[in-house]
Amino acid sequence: MDYGHEIEFGVFITPTNAPAEQPVRLAQLAEQLGYDLATFQDHPYQPAFLDTWTLLSYLGAATERIRLAPNVANLPLRQPAVLARSAASLDLLTGGRFELGLGSGGFWDAIAAMGGERLTPGQGVDALAEAIAIIRGIWDTTERGGLRIDGEHHRVAGAKRGPRPAHRLPIHIGAYKPRMLRLTGRLGDGWLPSLGYLQPGDLARGNATIDAAAEKAGRDPREIKRLLNIGGAFRDVAGSPLQGPPSQWVRELTDLALEDGMSTFIVMADDPALMQRFIEEVAPAVRAAVAAERRERGTEPAGSLPAAALRLRSEALDYASIPASLTATAVEPGSWEYPELQNTYLRGGAPGVVLRPTSPAQVAEALAWAREQGAGERVPLSIRSAGHGISGRSTNDGGIVIELSALDRIDVVDASRRLVRIGAGATWGRVATVLDEHGWAISSGDYGGVGVGGLATAGGVGFLGREHGLTIDHIEAVEVVLADGSLVRASRDEHPELYWGMRGRAGTSASRSPSRWSRSRSARSASPSSPSTRARRPTSSSASAR
Repeated sequence: MDYGHEIEFGVFITPTNAPAEQPVRLAQLAEQLGYDLATFQDHPYQPAFLDTWTLLSYLGAATERIRLAPNVANLPLRQPAVLARSAASLDLLTGGRFELGLGSGGFWDAIAAMGGERLTPGQGVDALAEAIAIIRGIWDTTERGGLRIDGEHHRVAGAKRGPRPAHRLPIHIGAYKPRMLRLTGRLGDGWLPSLGYLQPGDLARGNATIDAAAEKAGRDPREIKRLLNIGGAFRDVAGSPLQGPPSQWVRELTDLALEDGMSTFIVMADDPALMQRFIEEVAPAVRAAVAAERRERGTEPAGSLPAAALRLRSEALDYASIPASLTATAVEPGSWEYPELQNTYLRGGAPGVVLRPTSPAQVAEALAWAREQGAGERVPLSIRSAGHGISGRSTNDGGIVIELSALDRIDVVDASRRLVRIGAGATWGRVATVLDEHGWAISSGDYGGVGVGGLATAGGVGFLGREHGLTIDHIEAVEVVLADGSLVRASRDEHPELYWGMRGRAGTSASRSPSRWSRSRSARSASPSSPSTRARRPTSSSASAR
């Protein structure tokens, strides 16, 4: 069974404290070599180990790209509500590079000696389910009120929610027995066993149990990533599993991916030479072999959204036809980023999708797709720059939002003329910061969070307006994506009707007011307008002002 997940590779590093620098150096080496994930066992009762959470926090600052995870966190000695805040905090500090491995506990004598509650296997499963509910409840800041869960082993009574992790932080569960496997299917984001603890056929049986439990819970089994801790040695002659030349490793790991659904292989290795040989001679070959076989079989890649999120989609939109250039950044109901993008400063909304183009060409693609969906007729369309959208028109219910915050460049085009190019996705606070380095300013706004696109095309009232005029009085040129998808530059000499139309949209005078304090000129970029504009009215523009 191949679930179509991306093939990735990680390392399982012993958190030894003698020397304490060793696991840090190995994690940094793993990052340099190109591994995707660095993981560490968590045994707080082991005096020869560094505390795993302290080590992970240290590594968050000592690495830049590689993802980090406990493999797996010792839940009986990690209070769930505190663990939730710790995980979310580390995810925020690392820019979304943290993943949480959880287990129900083992080595109960050592746990009890550290003050933990001794549990039976069945109680351990129940405690893990309670803990996951608490952890996810702490992370869910969209719910109002304190979190209340009265479990048998873990409880919270009105705990404050938050912080919210930087991304949809996955919970991978170390599971072997049927009850734990069923729990993984109901609640887990990943299954994380160790190959050394498995017997022939255990992976297939485990997958079947997880899949059945997932389907019973209304989930797609492909939502659950399959990770596998592996150990072995490179030898000249092929032998037992993962005891042989790189070609044997490639063949066996490829089979585990294609036949048993494993997609993330975590190598148990404290040996830099083994780490390097694996990532250079095994990992690329496994990726290539799996990709080739998937093309032959026509295997569909696993989706990025859970089934519960897909059920929130608007029936009026054809999500499958969203242009490929926009799918990676598109946000829809159920996406992790959705709560932060659905509303504006003064209006709550529930758009069917938020498209986030990063270039004028992608803006044109977004508009073309919106027209295909019946934007302005059957489906609401909103354009949003970067500010708080005081008019309320930059969000909607069930429709499309084209959100331009990625178009936020601020470039000095000609310092001698104080000509500046500003993207519609920038905010005036950021513009002021950039221009302050030159001793310049632009007459616009009275609050740093106001978006360039919206305020510039609505006139640009600000603190400096009485003496230096409105923002539109200083516009020298605009770059506009029109409603028909064409990209047009307009100035006094190029498409003057469009240029003066942009400058006069707020009904203000077209004459320029002198700028005695600052002659800075803002620049071309994309600024949004009302979705109800006619075919040749701009839906996204760029402005240069002085």
